[in-house]
Amino acid sequence: MQIELSEKEVKALLELLKEHLYYGWIEQDGEFGVVASGRASATLRELYRRLKGGQAKAA
Repeated sequence: MQIELSEKEVKALLELLKEHLYYGWIEQDGEFGVVASGRASATLRELYRRLKGGQAKAA
């Protein structure tokens, strides 16, 4: 699958992926609390790597 993203969309996606890689999955803990699991998706980690690589080539 291929999709085209604007530069703004790529930056936003990279920021979200970066946060995911830092915090991992966010899970509900009780009624109001949340907990960062620290476990990141291997698929999203690879997507982040590929997008960063593509962004570096475009620059």
